[in-house]
Amino acid sequence: MIALLSFAGIAVAAIDVDRSPVALAVSDDGKVCLTANHTSGSVSLVELASGRVLSELAVGNGPADVAWINEREALVSLLHDDMVVMVIRTGDTLTLGRRHGVGDEPRGLALSKDRKFAYVALGGDDAVAVVDLQSPRSASPVSQIAMGGIPKTVRVSPDGRWLVTCSAVPATVYVHDLETKQLVSERRLFDGAFNPGVPAITKDSQLLIMPHAVNREFSVTAQMIDIGWVIDNRISKLPLPDGEPSTQKQLGLDIRGHAVGDAYAAVFTPDESRLVVTCGGTHELLVIDFSSIPWPTGDPGDFLPAAMQRDKTKFRRIKVGGRPQGISVVDDRTVVVANYLLNCLQIVDLDAGSVTKTIPLGGPSEPNLARAGEAIFFSWFSCHTCHTDGHTAGQVFDTRNDRSYGTPKLTPSLRGVAQTGPWTWHGWQTDLHDAMKRSLTESMATKQPITDDDASALVAYLKTLDHPVNPRATEASEQVRKKQELGRNLFAGKAACASCHTGPQYTSDETFDGKVEDRKDRDPRYNPPTLRGVASRRRFLHTGKARSLDAVLTKYHRPEDLVGESLNDEEREALIEYLKSL
Repeated sequence: MIALLSFAGIAVAAIDVDRSPVALAVSDDGKVCLTANHTSGSVSLVELASGRVLSELAVGNGPADVAWINEREALVSLLHDDMVVMVIRTGDTLTLGRRHGVGDEPRGLALSKDRKFAYVALGGDDAVAVVDLQSPRSASPVSQIAMGGIPKTVRVSPDGRWLVTCSAVPATVYVHDLETKQLVSERRLFDGAFNPGVPAITKDSQLLIMPHAVNREFSVTAQMIDIGWVIDNRISKLPLPDGEPSTQKQLGLDIRGHAVGDAYAAVFTPDESRLVVTCGGTHELLVIDFSSIPWPTGDPGDFLPAAMQRDKTKFRRIKVGGRPQGISVVDDRTVVVANYLLNCLQIVDLDAGSVTKTIPLGGPSEPNLARAGEAIFFSWFSCHTCHTDGHTAGQVFDTRNDRSYGTPKLTPSLRGVAQTGPWTWHGWQTDLHDAMKRSLTESMATKQPITDDDASALVAYLKTLDHPVNPRATEASEQVRKKQELGRNLFAGKAACASCHTGPQYTSDETFDGKVEDRKDRDPRYNPPTLRGVASRRRFLHTGKARSLDAVLTKYHRPEDLVGESLNDEEREALIEYLKSL
């Protein structure tokens, strides 16, 4: 629940609630900035010159992105309300305007060049919503363009021709022609790429620059982490709207012993001489001389080229603390950063390499235990890297969480994790506090000592993670509800799913031989994963080999292999519809 106060009849977040800004938008005249405050459910209007918060307005649950439509109207996406809402500025005051239901898990926003249409990435629907901002109130203004793989960010090219959508699982860039709405290209990022961030597009609309992580697919040991063979952070260059694979290039950003963590958002300075990237895990900005990037042919290796490491005019790191996320440019030497963990905006001088102004948005004077755990979760080679935003990056890693190496496992979602013990795929960890200490020391090879207080804080944060409201359960049509009811009966009866996936979490505290064993595993018995929120995942089973629920039921985990009962096409479709409603 959002704690609210009323000031002059306007609902605002209470002063002791963390704002956690994730995105921001600077007005066309550069004088004010609007922030999307994720955990307080509000937006803040900030005057940049004075550093004053002019107004704050409660808008709904989980603001994820924000964009100005004109000098007095802006649009905000609400991740947990499945809608976008218009915010109206009158002088120094914000008020609410129209709200539009757009689909499941709306995240990134972009506007058409004429600002008549908004495009919204729908992570839960594998689509982009198109919102007609000029439609009359009596009309339905929303349509959808099908995508794939959990779309998270959208951009419209500066020339207004291309809609660029970046999806997470797998990391894919889609380009659509905005005039025809037809798909022009669909390109996977390089092998192992995951967690694509917010891209930058050159002014000539010819190039897209994408920050992302790379899974090197080696065992997660301290030695492999040190030499950069577990996770790399890189930027990729892709021509727009299309191009041969040979035209895609990458640049490694890590420095041995001083790796980058969670590269997230990229932006060009107005003269395009520099590219600036926010890195939430290592609490910094990277400032890169764009013209000097060598763009290695083939695999770029694990580290930033030596020549760039030595020359601060080509590559500079600016420490800002907290968790920098959204970023916007003011001029060729100045950027504004939304710092999630510090509850503030930061104005950064790129030439001086320092924060010149910090603008607090409100929040507690001291973090509570869960917030302290959240800071651990999002730091360095972080929990967030693999369990993105407390969910999953859809990657397979070879850690000691199954007591062995050589047996990679899919990273599970952490939504509702406090209610789904025992933990690990084999169910051998029965204490979440101990599991956190082991993960930090073994899986992540954290060099500083991990205390019981650290583990307790991390557990407190994990207890705040829950599944978002599932529209498939609350807004299904009568036809879909009939399918779900048939699926429910199959789940409990003929398919016998409920034999292992029981209770409100649809899991069990036992382990089973589910006929999905990996011959490399010493133990053929697995703890069944929770089926709550299964619709929000794109890889399944402990090795991640199933890429759809249909593949689970027809190839790898067939009811006929488990209980001797096969499902026909209609039954399988109904069972999947029910599973997606959980």
